[in-house]
Amino acid sequence: MTQNPDAWMLNQVLDQPEVHDAILITADGLVKAFSQGLDQDQADSIAAALAGVQSTSSATAMFCRAPADSWRQSMVEFDGGFVVTIRAHDSTFLSVATSGAADVGQVAYRMHEVVAQLGREMGAELREDVGSGT
Repeated sequence: MTQNPDAWMLNQVLDQPEVHDAILITADGLVKAFSQGLDQDQADSIAAALAGVQSTSSATAMFCRAPADSWRQSMVEFDGGFVVTIRAHDSTFLSVATSGAADVGQVAYRMHEVVAQLGREMGAELREDVGSGT
């Protein structure tokens, strides 16, 4: 039995030139699917970091006079590449890692196409607070 049954959703993003890996995460930082170039531990670590990036990006909405819940996309650039993260569903985010030679505009466009095609397939239920209640 695989721990990554939804990885098939990422195939259409991974076929873009210079895309290394892709990951689908929930808004609260859990892994929903990840590409074969990652293992479960790497995916978990990346998901936690990307949830933080998305949260930080959302918190700056007022800087461009946008509503607080209007985040759509973030991009982080490194010497050797990019990480592009987009809203996949109300409760999930799709991120890809690319080389520095990637056409990030085309990659982001393809990401949005895939999200539009898969719609609810990319959604996830958020975790409920399972505290003791005492």
